Amino acid sequence: MKIDFIPDAMIFDVDGVLLNVERSFPEVIRLAVETAWGSIYGGTADSPGYTPEHEKIFKRHGAFNDDYDIAWTMLTLAASNGGKNLSDALPSPDELSEELATFSGTVLSWINFRYGTPVPRDPVRKLCAELYFGTDEKSGLYSLEIPMLSFHWRDLPVPVGVYTGRNLPEWDFAKKNLGWQDFPEDKIIHSDTGIYKPSPEGLELLSKRLGCAYPVFFGDTGSDMKAHAAFGKGRFVAIGTLLTEADYIYDDTESAVRDIISLIEEE
Repeated sequence: MKIDFIPDAMIFDVDGVLLNVERSFPEVIRLAVETAWGSIYGGTADSPGYTPEHEKIFKRHGAFNDDYDIAWTMLTLAASNGGKNLSDALPSPDELSEELATFSGTVLSWINFRYGTPVPRDPVRKLCAELYFGTDEKSGLYSLEIPMLSFHWRDLPVPVGVYTGRNLPEWDFAKKNLGWQDFPEDKIIHSDTGIYKPSPEGLELLSKRLGCAYPVFFGDTGSDMKAHAAFGKGRFVAIGTLLTEADYIYDDTESAVRDIISLIEEE
């Protein structure tokens, strides 16, 4: 459905909404699974392993907003299957869906209760960060991200907030890419604030800080949609093709924002 409402604020997710990250974070996960299976777990990485089908399942689920923990979860599930060859150990997309049907609590509590810790979490997260940010020897995958919105935040006709699963260093890279280096720190909720999707708390805090009662939240994953449903105010606009059940769906953020601007100008 095309947007037929006028919000009093715009709140954006980052990955898949403000930035096209198709060549960064999914590749971080894929490379981390492949590399860590040998270097951390001690297995044989004979397969790329992580596929777009796995990605869709995780991103629709709602609890897996942290890409580094997706890599750790995939490795944990593979290790729990036994065997040394990654091609044999990794769950198929169908098997992954079955496993995630048992999910409850948080990623950490579910993993620890159901599987223990066959693969240590911290080294996997460190590897993911190196792949994303880069090292002295190799540039980071963040450099492949592309802005999905041409507007500077100050040029938008209503107050702007950002609710993202990124940590602060990752958000700093996003700001530079977007040209939003002057974005106010009190209008961004990232994971280093201690608030994580799908909690509605990020939307609640931003609404208070923006002074809005009817915001629109632009998101692209299950965690975004669940956060907004729990928030229960304003409207949710899905970006991309993942959330087919959403009331408002746009292929790209630019078109959605331009439709809102047109409605405001027509008033």
